[in-house]
Amino acid sequence: MTGVEPPTGLWSLPRPAIAYILLFELLTAAALVAALLADRSAAAADWRRFGALVLAGAAHLWLSRRTEEARRDNRGGPHVDTSVVWILPAAVLLPAWMAVLSMLLLRLQLYPVARRPLHRFTFGSAGTLLPALAALSVVRVSGLDVLHRFSPGGFLVLLTAAAVYFALNAAAIAGVIALSTPHPTRARVTGTRRDNAMAALAVNLGVLVALAVAHAWVAPLLVVPLLCALDWGALQLENLRGDSRTDDKTDLLNSRGWHEQVDRELVRARRRGTPVAVAVLDLDHFKQVNDTWGHPAGDAVLRAVGAVLHETTRQGDVVGRFGGEEFVLLLPDTDAAQAVHVAERVRRGVAAMHVPAKDKRGNPVTITARTTSIGVAAAPAPTATLEALLRQADAAVYEAKSTGRNQIRVAP
Repeated sequence: MTGVEPPTGLWSLPRPAIAYILLFELLTAAALVAALLADRSAAAADWRRFGALVLAGAAHLWLSRRTEEARRDNRGGPHVDTSVVWILPAAVLLPAWMAVLSMLLLRLQLYPVARRPLHRFTFGSAGTLLPALAALSVVRVSGLDVLHRFSPGGFLVLLTAAAVYFALNAAAIAGVIALSTPHPTRARVTGTRRDNAMAALAVNLGVLVALAVAHAWVAPLLVVPLLCALDWGALQLENLRGDSRTDDKTDLLNSRGWHEQVDRELVRARRRGTPVAVAVLDLDHFKQVNDTWGHPAGDAVLRAVGAVLHETTRQGDVVGRFGGEEFVLLLPDTDAAQAVHVAERVRRGVAAMHVPAKDKRGNPVTITARTTSIGVAAAPAPTATLEALLRQADAAVYEAKSTGRNQIRVAP
């Protein structure tokens, strides 16, 4: 008998989150239609600014696409994009219908880079467009010429419009996270200090671009290199942070990085009601490698095991090294039988290793016949805590070692 497939995509979220997303998108669609039906008049200067903003935005998105993809991969969670640098100036500079058209063009160009499910990209776009339309309304309601004639009042209106955009965008994201996460924390809902600082910086740059475009329509083209450099700098900072999460000998996650990523995976598993498994690997007689050939040879074996784990685990598995000769895997959407299958691939891969190294005297050697004992613990649904799964898998490793090594044991 075939079981019913669990819902995926938007419909896999809790009902309050679905209602929130659909209502938010409906409000955004209504606001977009209202703006498109507004006065269609446009001066020649508006067309020049429209073309400059769309062209500069497209150039920025194209030139920084690899950097943005790398940043998105590094994060693995909510990601701050910098398209607001072009969207906010369009909102406060252009006629309403032209502003909407430029926003839609910019968001559509972002879709191939975003690499997100359609429902998430659609909501992300709504979370950008509705705040931008609110910023547009602030400027229109004020009745002040905030860009062409500098005045304290006009500048205050422009800053207010930027603050409204920032607040509504943050609230949109916080709302969906709070409603779709089983146990939302304040830090998860409001975002990290770094995320908020990055978002605020992008909004401030949008204000500066708006002021520049008001006086020289070609100004956006001069901003593109600056933004690409900003994106690259943000990637380097994230890479530095990633270095603190990565084991330098194996290029796997270290304990800190593994726990951070596992926490995110467990949240997804609880939301979807899917099983998870943990496998703990302990290399057999690893001390003999160090004693016989020296610690550099031991490091070579660890690197080889890391390569085996990269090759034999699946996309989506979270693999880390806890220190010494102990490695750990989180296997999402995996029951006990599937986890044993993955563990067996790893066990065979380790047993087949031929590791070139040097002995204590610097002579070349090839280290073979290495084995590993593996303990597996699984939960049919993600009801067990990570601590419990690790404890059970550790006990299974001890059983594997005490009954002969080079084998897999599954926790009861």
